[in-house]
Amino acid sequence: MKKTTRTIMIATLCAVLVGGIVAPTISTVSAASKPSKVATVVVKKKSTKKLLSQEQALNILNKMDNSVEYIYMGTEKDFDALQAKKLKGFVFLPDEEGDMGYFVNSKNAQVFFFHPSGYMERIK
Repeated sequence: MKKTTRTIMIATLCAVLVGGIVAPTISTVSAASKPSKVATVVVKKKSTKKLLSQEQALNILNKMDNSVEYIYMGTEKDFDALQAKKLKGFVFLPDEEGDMGYFVNSKNAQVFFFHPSGYMERIK
């Protein structure tokens, strides 16, 4: 077995043992002083960041102002303005006068004032 092939197999085995099964990206580099090729294995992991749940989004709003009761109004699937902006998250309406609600982005926990017409302004 060639040294290069053995190196690739060992690197792949180490990557599987350490980070799980992934598809390695293999590139060869030729050194100017040496005619032999050196193999480099680059392991790319998929992001495993989880989205916020509805309960976690509500907890964020309660931390901002716990004197208000928040009414769940839906997700991005229920509002065309959010779908158009390709946002994911939850919409809550405070139990008080007015039609301005809150949108909590489930990807990064950012909070926005939100109106179904499409108006959004980042709060946090």
